[in-house]
Amino acid sequence: MSERKAVKPGPQREPVQSRSKASYERMLVAAQELLKIHGNDEFTLTDVSRVGKVSVGSIYCRFDSKDDLIRAVQERVQTNIQHEQQQLIARVALETGNLHDLVAALTAGMAEHLRHHADILRAMMLRANHDPVVARLGKMSHQAAIADIKLAILRYRDDIAHPDPERAVQAGFNIMYAAVARVLGLGSVREEGDMWEWEQLKRDLTHSFAAYLMTKPHVATVGSRESGRPDSVAPSEPQGGLPRGTEAAGLEDGADQAKQADANTATPPPQRRPRGRPSTKAKAG
Repeated sequence: MSERKAVKPGPQREPVQSRSKASYERMLVAAQELLKIHGNDEFTLTDVSRVGKVSVGSIYCRFDSKDDLIRAVQERVQTNIQHEQQQLIARVALETGNLHDLVAALTAGMAEHLRHHADILRAMMLRANHDPVVARLGKMSHQAAIADIKLAILRYRDDIAHPDPERAVQAGFNIMYAAVARVLGLGSVREEGDMWEWEQLKRDLTHSFAAYLMTKPHVATVGSRESGRPDSVAPSEPQGGLPRGTEAAGLEDGADQAKQADANTATPPPQRRPRGRPSTKAKAG
């Protein structure tokens, strides 16, 4: 799939000895568990020390701050998530033989993948609001997923009715991702729902994603090419002083006829006499 470059999240000093490696591992695991439990980064290094059974001093031997520890956790989490995504997409691509089945399997698979990692992703997305390093790593992970999805789906480019297949795949994936993320509370308030709603959501997203790719978009035109007259497009402002929609009910012609009748039967206004004394001079010729 797509190639990726590693990004160092921040200052960290990885251990060399086996005992130190075990302690370092417990730090990362403890911090990750606390992120999942709290749903955010509102914990202290003392909490990490307690959960990971390591001293606070040993944590500072490896990281300059809690921020650097969290960034190291994110780097590990994102690496694992990207690896799982690659495996999922590669497996689905081999197991399906047409565009619709591929989109259905990818949608369901990615939804379950995000759900499995929702607790840690939720905390990381909240952290990204004020940590540019975490935000950059998260953006890179999302772009990598889009690149892999494109490679898989664009094998069926000829079956995509959208005039811009690459853009259609990216838009379809982003729409699907946003809907799943909202339900899981990734970057927003979580919306609780039962299993039936979750399964129905996956079916709905599969249908919308596949339909978006396989249906030629309809572009509305303002005027008719043959007659040059405008099509039946809703006006931006009410016409003839009537509420919108009245022209469709046949009321516009009646209103015009009434206006014409009023104009024909109206009494002309009285003429005003000019002011001043009348002239006594005879007109020439």
